[in-house]
Formats: sequence, structure tokens, C-alpha cells
Amino acid sequence: MSQFQELVVQNGRQITLEIGDHTFMQGDNDSNVYFVKSGLLKAYYIRADGKEHIKSFLAEGSIIGSMVALVDGDPCTFSLVASEPTLAIALPYKALADAAQNDISLANALVGFLSTYGKRKEQREYQLLSLSAEDRYELMMETMPEIADRISQADMAAYIGITPQALSRIKRRVNR
Repeated sequence: MSQFQELVVQNGRQITLEIGDHTFMQGDNDSNVYFVKSGLLKAYYIRADGKEHIKSFLAEGSIIGSMVALVDGDPCTFSLVASEPTLAIALPYKALADAAQNDISLANALVGFLSTYGKRKEQREYQLLSLSAEDRYELMMETMPEIADRISQADMAAYIGITPQALSRIKRRVNR
């Protein structure tokens, strides 16, 4: 068994989520890193006007945690909810960071997680700030077709950053 697997067995806890169950909500304190074993999680923000803006979808093999909560202990800035029945492992970030101090392979795994997280965040910012809604839709269909088939049209629109009506117009134009 690898050092990482031992760490997960010793410090992680398996959680089962039904559709609509949250691992944490915006404003909660949660210092866990979540490993998605099966199912689908949705990370989203609630805007001041009460509307939902979807940050990301996390399928099998994905890892997520609220960086501000993990690093500084501040409240989570987004919510994480199951879009499908989901099985995940919750691992306290402190256990991972402490173990990484004494194990180069764990340290490398942590650096890899943080690098992937930062890269994904930068790509998402670029998409939202630089691409048109139609380009964001086409990119989603090209890079995440398996996710697109598993989510509602309302969630797809919230991920792209448009209304469901605007998404319908884009789909009609693209599919002509």
C-alpha cells in the first residue's frame, strides 16, 4: 500500500451523498479535501442576487476543497453538492500537509494537486472573462461531453454563465 493510500485509510472517512446533499456550504468551515470515487459533485457560488453560478463539476477521480478554508481556515467561498448519488473520501487537509512534511512522494502529490487546482482555476477564469457564451458552450461540449450528458439544462446554463433561454438559442444556432 502506498503512503498516500495509508494516509487516506488512517485519516480519511468515506461519505455517501444523495442528490442534493452538501459536503459543505458557502460560509461553512470545512478543511477537508474531497476525493470523488463515484458520482458527480457540483461546486457553486450563490451571488448577492440569490442566483447560482456554477464553478465546476467534479466526476470520478476528481479532487476538491475550498482553498481559503484549507490554507487559512476561513469560511468556504463556495458550496459543494451532489448532483448524482456520490461516494467520496473526506481527508483533513492538515493530515495531508503534515504527512507531506516527512514524505517526498506525498509532498509531490500535494504539489500536483495544488498545481492542477491552480491551472483549472486559471482556465475557468479565462473562459468566463475572455470567451463568448457560445464559445463557452462549444468548449464544454468538446472537453466535457460526459458531464454535459449528466447535468440539467439549468445547470449547464449556470456553468456557462447564461440563462436557460440563452442556452436554448445558442444550441439552436450551433446545431444548425
